[in-house]
Amino acid sequence: MQRSALTSVAAAVVFLALVGWLHVIKPEMSPSWRFVSEYAIGRHGWVMTLAFFAWAVSCATLAVALQARVSTRAGRIGRVILFIVSASLVVAGLFDQDPVTSRPEDATTHGLVHAIASMVGIPGIPLAAFLIGGRFWQATWLSLVAMAGYLSFAVPQAGGFGPEVLAGWMNRLVVVSYLAWQISMGYAVYTSTAPGGPS
Repeated sequence: MQRSALTSVAAAVVFLALVGWLHVIKPEMSPSWRFVSEYAIGRHGWVMTLAFFAWAVSCATLAVALQARVSTRAGRIGRVILFIVSASLVVAGLFDQDPVTSRPEDATTHGLVHAIASMVGIPGIPLAAFLIGGRFWQATWLSLVAMAGYLSFAVPQAGGFGPEVLAGWMNRLVVVSYLAWQISMGYAVYTSTAPGGPS
């Protein structure tokens, strides 16, 4: 289980490193309003694909690592959700997101598949975090609610996504909070101090 925990942490760090590198090699993608998933579009898109796969590995190996550490029913459900999220991240990596500025009528098949995968992964991690427990699980929900709340008024006010809507920063806040929880849980299991989930 400790090996799985270490793999989970390492894969999460790889994801962060790859996305950080993308910020450097794709400066045309403004982090203030472009979603992380959009790094898969165009040149160097394969780097984002690898990043998604690394995140998928992190979720799956964390679920494995928690097998002997989570004994409650809620925690077991949380582990199943992590496996489901892992699968959704693989799908998200295989199917690129459409540009955030695309009109609904211009949606592509790969963009729609990516959107469906996102609807699984984005709420899946905070739900798993709540059921499993551990440090930073509250941060996953706070960041998700903050992003949803902000976008619900900013996007209609601006008439759509664009430079004036800081969706990129909100998206990155969500990603960082999710990975903070995953890394903290993986490290906790690795050091044999992982807490159980709520009963």
